[in-house]
Amino acid sequence: METAKKISVTLPQDLLKSVDEIVGKTRKRSKIIEKALREYVAKENRKELNRRDIEIINKNADLINKQALETLDFQADSIKDFLENENSSKRNEQF
Repeated sequence: METAKKISVTLPQDLLKSVDEIVGKTRKRSKIIEKALREYVAKENRKELNRRDIEIINKNADLINKQALETLDFQADSIKDFLENENSSKRNEQF
């Protein structure tokens, strides 16, 4: 288990009152503040990871778009060939 370190934090009176209403007699203030800070840190970490991901995507956008277009062209050609073969088969069946 992590070792906790005691610090001093100044909070507005209305915020402290809200915290006290939430924790009531069941939990200590420090627990709710710890939870809020952990959630905040996790959110900030996710934002940073998302920022890095977007940076990587933007850096490689030209290559990604080129590959996507090549894939679509290949699929379109395959569908076109399939439909042409289907139509040819149906015409041959008629004779």
